[in-house]
Amino acid sequence: MQQTKSSEQLDLATLTDRVRPSLQKLEAHRQAMRKSTLVRSGVFIGILLVAGIIAAVAAGHPAPVFMALFAAVILVIIYISKRQTKWADHAGSVLIPDIAGSHAEDIRYQPTADRALVKPFDALELLGQWNRVTVKHLVHGAYRGRRFEWALANLRHESSGSGKRNSSVTQIFYGLMFRVQTRTHFEPGLSIRPNFGWFSKTFGKRAIPTGNEAFDAVFLVSVDDDSQLDSTQLNQMLTPEWQQALLNLHEDAGTLPYEQTRLRAGMKYDSFYLALTMEEEGRKLGRIRTSKMRTFPDVGHLMAKESALESKLERIIEDVDTFRRIIDRLPDGGPATDNRS
Repeated sequence: MQQTKSSEQLDLATLTDRVRPSLQKLEAHRQAMRKSTLVRSGVFIGILLVAGIIAAVAAGHPAPVFMALFAAVILVIIYISKRQTKWADHAGSVLIPDIAGSHAEDIRYQPTADRALVKPFDALELLGQWNRVTVKHLVHGAYRGRRFEWALANLRHESSGSGKRNSSVTQIFYGLMFRVQTRTHFEPGLSIRPNFGWFSKTFGKRAIPTGNEAFDAVFLVSVDDDSQLDSTQLNQMLTPEWQQALLNLHEDAGTLPYEQTRLRAGMKYDSFYLALTMEEEGRKLGRIRTSKMRTFPDVGHLMAKESALESKLERIIEDVDTFRRIIDRLPDGGPATDNRS
């Protein structure tokens, strides 16, 4: 899909007006899905109840009716959940490329993708161990002369235990992953992780301090090979301009409980990588601070009577527009150099 960027950045009101026709079509689609979901759920519950009544008559007690009703409720909840995912994916496939194309050039969009975007984050050891991955809403194009790509990634670790009943799933990462072309060559690669304090410094990869107190309080920096860079060499690669850009992005994104950053970043060759979790600050209970996970794109619930698209559009635009804010923050950089010496 080829789209052309306007000469001036579109403000929120203009962009909202631009995508409003899509909202109307999406709402018509949602209402049709909602109606068919209600009808199918009703038919399904009816069939199971009839089966339960027949079994109850044959058994001479009402237990089968309650069992059938319980099974019907559980299965309908699962069915509606799958339909909700289908609705969100469809709405995202309409809105995301439309919004992204308003600021960038040569936009390409894929509703689903493989794990290619995730692999560099693994190589730089920016995320935990996972064995299940889903990548959706892959967008790539160009903005301000830089190639970029980003997508929604859902990384999980499934442990089978001693049997299927004992299996468990741990959420490793759910959020947006970005790769942006840089104008500086980074070798060795750098891993920039949240600074969780003493524990991460003691048990994590060797961290190299930059000497920038504000930066080192938020991030820990490591190399992706065995090279023994010192602080002076690191600052020749991760310049003060890059450090400030990362601090600005950290401030833009907001924090998790206890002021932890939502970002993980890395540099390798001609690419800048950034992972932005959709986890964010939740409620405060005295000194206890909780977090919550929000979905992307949040297009409202399929089964709601009234549409929530209009009210949620601003947040969707803000999320999609993250790629532009990232690129706007990055230093222009200089000629490609090898920073080992």
